[in-house]
Amino acid sequence: MKRGIDVSSHQGVIDWETVKNEIDYVIIRCGYGANRETQDDIYFKRNADECTRLGIPFGVYLYSYADNIDWSNSEVDHVLRLIKNYKLEYPIYYDIEDKVQANLSNAELTKIVTNFCNKLQSLGYYVGVYANLNWWETKLNSSELNQYAKWVARYNNVLGYDAGMWQYSSSGKILGIEGSVDMDYCYVDYPSVIKQVGLNGFQKEENLQEPIDATKITELENKLKELQNQYDILLRQCQKKELIFTCEKKGMYYLKLKEQDKIYYEKGNS
Repeated sequence: MKRGIDVSSHQGVIDWETVKNEIDYVIIRCGYGANRETQDDIYFKRNADECTRLGIPFGVYLYSYADNIDWSNSEVDHVLRLIKNYKLEYPIYYDIEDKVQANLSNAELTKIVTNFCNKLQSLGYYVGVYANLNWWETKLNSSELNQYAKWVARYNNVLGYDAGMWQYSSSGKILGIEGSVDMDYCYVDYPSVIKQVGLNGFQKEENLQEPIDATKITELENKLKELQNQYDILLRQCQKKELIFTCEKKGMYYLKLKEQDKIYYEKGNS
């Protein structure tokens, strides 16, 4: 389990040098709503640049105002514009909690969420959904969103829900941040999955060992058997031959031997 935080412009200027020693990861708000620069989080670039410089693993979230598919498409473009120069070790989360979405049916809201997630997923991003526990249980068709990372907000001693990440407090205190900050636990090793598969701006990790070709293995096995048979035949032939060399007098004698030849010495009478 990893311990993290999620931040936005509400935290102001963060001392990331200090925060680095307090957490394992961070989820940064990149913006809110449709693709307008006025709706970028004013501290997103600074936060993302600092985390990149210091090697702090991070993901992002976008606060959604979407109540239809077109708006959701614009929110996809909003995220893409902001994250294009970063490598994200944690998912891109779609923050679903605004009052404009409260009157939508479960089917309508789930369709908007699925549209956002599928579009980013098709472009090579690991995507997730954030909502409070009540919305997960009553406003979203949760079973239709199982293919995405789930981030649940519940300020309690227990989560009580199957999710990869839990926002367990909104009043955390972290050195390097003035005021309160949201606190999170993460139960999934997202960085390993993302890097291995090659998502979120990372290149796919190639296996340094070449794939094993079953046909070549069979050929090598047959060749090895053939060589073993040849060796056994030669060994039997050598064992049948015996060279006796008798020395008439003391002196130096030279024998030309081949590999696998054996020499036995037996002292004579003289």
